[in-house]
Amino acid sequence: MVDARLGRHDQEEISTGAAVAGMILNGLGCSDRPLTLTPQFFAHKPLDLLFREGVRAEMFNRFKLGRTLEETYRYGCALLLSELALSVCSQEGIDTRFNHLDTTSFALTGDYVPDSDEHAIAITHGYSKDHRPDLKQAVLELMVSQDAGVPLMSKSWDGNASDTQIFQERAQALLATFQGSPTPRYLVADAKLYSEDNAANLKKLGFITRIPGTLKLGTQVIGPALTWNTWQRLDETTRYQPIEVCHYGMAQRWLVVWSQASLERAQASVNNAAKREAEASDKQLFHMQAQRFETPSQAQEALAVVAKKWHYHQGAACELSAHKRYGKKGRPTADTPLKGTQWQLHAQVRPDTERLEALKRHKACFVLGTNIGPALLSDAEVIAGYKAQAQVEGGFRFLKDPLFFVSSLFVTKPCRIQGLLMVMTLALLVYSVAQRRLRRELARHNVTIPNQINHPTHRPTLRWVFQVLEGIERVRLMVDGQVRDLITGLNAVKIKILRLFGEQVCRVYQLAAG
Repeated sequence: MVDARLGRHDQEEISTGAAVAGMILNGLGCSDRPLTLTPQFFAHKPLDLLFREGVRAEMFNRFKLGRTLEETYRYGCALLLSELALSVCSQEGIDTRFNHLDTTSFALTGDYVPDSDEHAIAITHGYSKDHRPDLKQAVLELMVSQDAGVPLMSKSWDGNASDTQIFQERAQALLATFQGSPTPRYLVADAKLYSEDNAANLKKLGFITRIPGTLKLGTQVIGPALTWNTWQRLDETTRYQPIEVCHYGMAQRWLVVWSQASLERAQASVNNAAKREAEASDKQLFHMQAQRFETPSQAQEALAVVAKKWHYHQGAACELSAHKRYGKKGRPTADTPLKGTQWQLHAQVRPDTERLEALKRHKACFVLGTNIGPALLSDAEVIAGYKAQAQVEGGFRFLKDPLFFVSSLFVTKPCRIQGLLMVMTLALLVYSVAQRRLRRELARHNVTIPNQINHPTHRPTLRWVFQVLEGIERVRLMVDGQVRDLITGLNAVKIKILRLFGEQVCRVYQLAAG
């Protein structure tokens, strides 16, 4: 499909499609080699099986791969990925009803040459999700299916692009796609999706999002929900309350959701914040104790100014001690004139238990918003759809894994970086589809394979399967003047896994189909 879109040249030793496939193989090989070492990665691989007869490792050199990245950029990285993903989803029967959107940033080291193409991204500083504000970066937008986390769309952005801007443009771009879809499609994203500027686009889409905690109405609906206590049980650890609202000109269904996991996070967060405030307040009171005030009211006012900033504590005890000032130096006598009196403050604080518990209960709740009617999606399906946002987070973890071949982006031209980010997403596409196939076959045959601690599992990760399959070699022998290939390193577990991948894989590994 890549060759059909980018074309082939008569004089090239390997096509652009083969070069893309080679980069994906390198990335999935868990070899921790950058693309510049792709020939080294392929040095001992059976390229005749992976590609065709006559393909050699040195054909995957940095010049060919660099030109390939530029060709994918000229065609349109986002367009190419979308076309490939659409075909794969159709072939594999991927459910594309829920579309999960998010962004991440890739920190880049080195100098990056500004691209003459005005459409190329700008490698620059921005908000770093990698917590490396010292490095320049590029931002990757990714949309995946809820079914197996298969990438449906990706696009690279300037390093300083904001999520709000990205989500707004994506929502607008998806209008025609969703409206022209033969089946309902819904957009799922985090709180950055929900903004007044994006409301016009969201009104025409079916969306599920988390209502921003900075939105006043979002926090206001949690209080009544806690007061009403009319929770509906989703499962043993999750409860919710539906509320009908009209906001940003849209009739919506908001769900106030409470979960045990959220409560534990809220307790840890509030307790840590209270601990930090206690340490700060102790220092404030220590320094205040060293001061002298002219009147008791001045001391009380100074304490009130400090206490006003406390969120988790309140005054426990407050005492004032008088210090007389005399007109002469030395020990005073009965005749020594009194010049005045100064006051010293002694205060203590204690945790505001009632407020702390209220904050924990409030922070244990979050609000989901959707404009999808209950006839199309039940409350439980809305919550499950949002929780599946972890699929896109899993995709980012895969792309940023230290063993992945782009752990450090080494190319210097922005257009090549855009091409490389697209190839990375293609590798995630292959990985997620292969993992889905394997898990479906395990479920269909009702069999398991051993996991990392030798317990049976029917949902292994493909990364673990790759590790299980290590040690398989093709040995080429000369027998009576004829070349014979033998596959070594197989055992019962490896054979079971290979047979689950189908007849074509069995032929490669010289196995009878299971």
